[in-house]
Amino acid sequence: MHHQEQQQHTRSRRAFGTTSVTRSQQPTEDGGGAAASKKTGTQDSPSPSPASASASGGSTKRSLTFAIGGIVALLGVTSYTLLRQPPSGAAVEVTAHTATTTPSSTQTALESVATKRSDAQKKLDSLASKEQRREEAKRLGLLTSEEVDAVLHAKESSWYIEPVVAGGGSGGGRLRVDTNQVSSNDPIEDYLAWTTLSPNATTAANGSSSRHMFGVFDGHAGYMCAEQLAARMGPMLDRALGAIAQLAELKKGGKKLELDAGDKALVRTIRQIEREAGLSWDAVPLALTATFVAMDHALVAGALAEFRKQQQLMRMDELLGPAVSGSCGLVAVVDTKAREVVVANTGDSRALLGVRLKNGAWKAVRLSQDQTADNVNELARMAREHPGEDAVIHRGRVLGGLMPTRAFGDCRYKWPLEAQQDLFPVLLSRGHRYATTPPNYVTPPYVTARPVIVKHLLSDDDKFIVIASDGLYDQLSDAEVVGSVSQWYEAHIGSKAKDGSSASTLTTEDANAATHLIRAALSTDHSSRRRSDTVIRRLLAIPPPHSRRFRDDISVTIVTLNAE
Repeated sequence: MHHQEQQQHTRSRRAFGTTSVTRSQQPTEDGGGAAASKKTGTQDSPSPSPASASASGGSTKRSLTFAIGGIVALLGVTSYTLLRQPPSGAAVEVTAHTATTTPSSTQTALESVATKRSDAQKKLDSLASKEQRREEAKRLGLLTSEEVDAVLHAKESSWYIEPVVAGGGSGGGRLRVDTNQVSSNDPIEDYLAWTTLSPNATTAANGSSSRHMFGVFDGHAGYMCAEQLAARMGPMLDRALGAIAQLAELKKGGKKLELDAGDKALVRTIRQIEREAGLSWDAVPLALTATFVAMDHALVAGALAEFRKQQQLMRMDELLGPAVSGSCGLVAVVDTKAREVVVANTGDSRALLGVRLKNGAWKAVRLSQDQTADNVNELARMAREHPGEDAVIHRGRVLGGLMPTRAFGDCRYKWPLEAQQDLFPVLLSRGHRYATTPPNYVTPPYVTARPVIVKHLLSDDDKFIVIASDGLYDQLSDAEVVGSVSQWYEAHIGSKAKDGSSASTLTTEDANAATHLIRAALSTDHSSRRRSDTVIRRLLAIPPPHSRRFRDDISVTIVTLNAE
């Protein structure tokens, strides 16, 4: 039974119903070909070597963990990229990496990087074996510091979200948002998304909203699934919240539901989740769960039904491409009025809370749980859902292939065998190389998009939230991530003079918090855990796809709370 259980542990923008989206990538699924997949391959160290959550520093009683799918997990505690407003009238705008005007010096540096990488790729492609290419990649010439800066700053963005004040009351603190992405794959397949959700009952009086959605969608086996999630998740979540509000009014004897066909399907999903849980849900956790489930159904089962109905080969890639592709997805909803954050996670992206304790020390608190075979709860769930199938987790992967145990898309782990036998040969001939049936395919579906939900009440000790694809956590531990961002926080936010400027004597190389963090990640030597400028200069010199042997795409959103 699905249930909720309390655990003891513990530039101003406004856009209602619109989503700002930016693109970035995750690895291929099986590590085949020239580029190793982080989902299945290993990475080497070169030689030398646009979200949200929170946790209390002292109290552990304010956090509720909602385990969806029958899993109640204790969260471990350790000691897009240009996001811009869609034009008027547009519901959603998806932007590949289109930045504001680039200074000529930066543009020159980026052109130099492209030339160096092109020359390096020709050299690496000429070598016969993977081992030769790996060793040669470690000997490539370094980028200059200016070239590194150009790469790091090319896709960064920062802005503030002002607090909502309804009826003269405080709407909570001001939020600062910093985002950035640095790719390893070409094209990058991760997407970042941000939207301000429609006003709820407490903020509708002045037409403002206190709820903000931040998402990271880490694609694999292509970008098409992640692209759809980034574009459609915000609007669907908004509709789910609206439907839940209408259902609540209906229970009180309110007017009949006013829903279109799409919303009726969403309402059916909401009611089914409530029946399965047998418990009363808060609106945001219920809306997130219903949105994730309904979105995956639309991408996988809905697209299959639509293609079979139309039987138009010319629309096959459009309809079924996102189903063949896959993506992890993490969405955080920050409510500045209610002073809470709700995180929904499917896959292995991660949300961390940076907590500054009373003694000035910093603590990293996970607000999401990686859903892979390393998670004992996920192993137990898979064994329970597929009894007697010893190969359900093989070599640490679902049926020996997929690293995350929960994901969107990935129809090869979800479609009935008959549908795969019917359509995969055609899809494979059209270039969808993951349109293949895994071995030991007996009782699908093997992968679910149903999220694990964490709801947390914010305290004054909760300073920032880091939302990132797992490429970041391949490089840094949770404590290292929060430690790095805390340095930026102390330099830029932690202490203010009377004129509003920073009173701290600390400085950082980067004004953007996400850029500061990515620089730290790519400068850290894997073996010594020491930072070195040489490491990042070498890593960023390696061209795709060969760079995937050493690093993954990294996509980061940092939400600073009460950023006055």
